Amino acid sequence: MSKHKKQHVIPRCYLKAWCDSRTPKGQTPYVWIFPKDQRNGKKKAPDNIFHQTEMYTINSDSGERDLTVEKSLSGIEDAFTIIRNSKLNFRRNLTAEEHFVLCIFVSSMHARTIQQLEHMSSQWRRPLEMMEKMDEQIKAASPEKLKKMSSIPKLQPSDSGPGLTMDEVRKIVQHPVETMLFPMISTEAPILFRLDFSVLCTNSARGFITSDAPCVWRDPEAYKRPPLYRSPALGYKSIEILLPVSPSQCIFLNRSGIRGYLDIEDRAVSHVNRTIRFSADAHFISNQDGVEDHWFDPGVEPEDSWENRHRNASKENQTDA
Repeated sequence: MSKHKKQHVIPRCYLKAWCDSRTPKGQTPYVWIFPKDQRNGKKKAPDNIFHQTEMYTINSDSGERDLTVEKSLSGIEDAFTIIRNSKLNFRRNLTAEEHFVLCIFVSSMHARTIQQLEHMSSQWRRPLEMMEKMDEQIKAASPEKLKKMSSIPKLQPSDSGPGLTMDEVRKIVQHPVETMLFPMISTEAPILFRLDFSVLCTNSARGFITSDAPCVWRDPEAYKRPPLYRSPALGYKSIEILLPVSPSQCIFLNRSGIRGYLDIEDRAVSHVNRTIRFSADAHFISNQDGVEDHWFDPGVEPEDSWENRHRNASKENQTDA
């Protein structure tokens, strides 16, 4: 039987921090897993959730199973676990190397989820459809039309090199793990390393929850911008990145000068958990049963939102007219 077929989207070593401390002796430690929009959870062992068969396996042309991605992610997980157990848990200062390792882990947790891999694939699906349509038009074109098409000046390759072929784009769409996962991590991690690094801390019994999409990019200023420009991006000064690393700690990357270990009040923890739950793909995780109403509260539209400001401006213009 092939080994490593059961591959976890969210690492078991990561989820173990959420095991209920009240698990009876003799039972396998479990977390509480909740459907994203429901309030009733179930007990599940970390080994039995958030996994897929051959999720990260690359199948070669010869039919052999390439476990490079799976084993590389496992190495990142091991390095993270060591730092969490030896440094974060004791609020110890990190070396530059440890800081960078955590940034790699944060980036990997952002890139490796089903949600993100599907997003990467979908971004290339439209260009692929356009290329396939163009290819069909070329194959069906008459000799006269082909002659006209050949007279169109060709764009010279940019400094970044020649463009992708249709087969290369198709491979990205069909196999995002193989083609995009590690390029995304290697590009993103050095940028995260330049952000302000903080660890939010709490002593509350429940603490932070997590989910099947635990690395959350958010921008608290996005609501002031037009809808087209609201997606969280590293270019915005107001970007914030959250990744709970245990019920008692949550990594917080920002550009606001917030650094180091920071104790926060229960109300702030509840606000972070609300963000984590809303950003989940299908499930969220807690170290105990029960939920808070605040996690499900969609809130109200701020008075200074882009919609409200333009709605009010439109009313004023109508009044003046």
